[in-house]
Amino acid sequence: MNILIYEYILGEVITKKNAFLLNEAKIIISEKINNLSNKYPDSKTSILINKENQKLIKEGNIIYRNDNLNVNSEILNLFHEFDKAFILAPEENNILYNIIKFLEEKKIPHLNCSSVFIQETCDKKKTNNLIKNKLPNTELIHNDYKKINEKEPIVAKIIDGLGADMLYIFKDRNDLENNKNFLTKKHIYQKFIKGQVAGVNIFSKDGIFEILSLNEQIYERKSANEIFLKEMRIGAFNDHIIDFKHIVQDILKGFTGYDGFFGMDFIISENKEIFFLEINPRLTTSYTFLRESIGFNPAELYNNVSLKFNIKENKKFSIIVS
Repeated sequence: MNILIYEYILGEVITKKNAFLLNEAKIIISEKINNLSNKYPDSKTSILINKENQKLIKEGNIIYRNDNLNVNSEILNLFHEFDKAFILAPEENNILYNIIKFLEEKKIPHLNCSSVFIQETCDKKKTNNLIKNKLPNTELIHNDYKKINEKEPIVAKIIDGLGADMLYIFKDRNDLENNKNFLTKKHIYQKFIKGQVAGVNIFSKDGIFEILSLNEQIYERKSANEIFLKEMRIGAFNDHIIDFKHIVQDILKGFTGYDGFFGMDFIISENKEIFFLEINPRLTTSYTFLRESIGFNPAELYNNVSLKFNIKENKKFSIIVS
């Protein structure tokens, strides 16, 4: 199976705005290329890349971007050489959605979740509204921070943001209002719940899903209010698989098109309650460490989603992310 890969950061000119994602993009896409190449050794795995970034990736067959074409047109022109496309792009400003929607309109097969699923999950507030009636522990998201009790701590995040970019925690409303210069029109607000952050790595095909890893995400403060992802503890919550499997199953009811790899984030509160945070309708950073943890090539799941493995026996280890 010949596969054409496009990764947004490597495929475009790197700017100050997206440079912080560069290392993450490199390690994720290198792992993806290696997994696909090992799974399909007699096929061609190619990556569409901006020529300025040619030294950043050594894996796969390199195809240089045509500066005169947008990425959709370029994929369309190239696709006669390939069987499927794989896209890794941010949800921000509908970048991922628009590419996948175009592929579907042109009937180009891909290894991503559907455009419908991406559209429903890339907007954190829209996702929150869809899920609030499915899970009792869903803290509402607001456009107006004044809807949160003025004494409560508040988390502010970008409505379609990627990871922990521009993620802030405020002690209360007064603290937020004293630091409003950090906030943008794209920020949304939620009561902050103290606890451990759990990242769930999922693969799904034809409505069947498997949880591959339950990871802990360790955040640290970049400043008095801003936080960032510092460390990932792969498999830290694997023993809680039964609880999370029921929760993920409840969340996915009513959604369609969740094929491929994607993730969900939760908070495990100090009272051991599990609160939903968001869905990431794409590969997440933890994909990079999946093969080492689960003990087999994740690309095998494309042909057999029901591969037998015991998640409680997966390898556990810690990774410093930044």
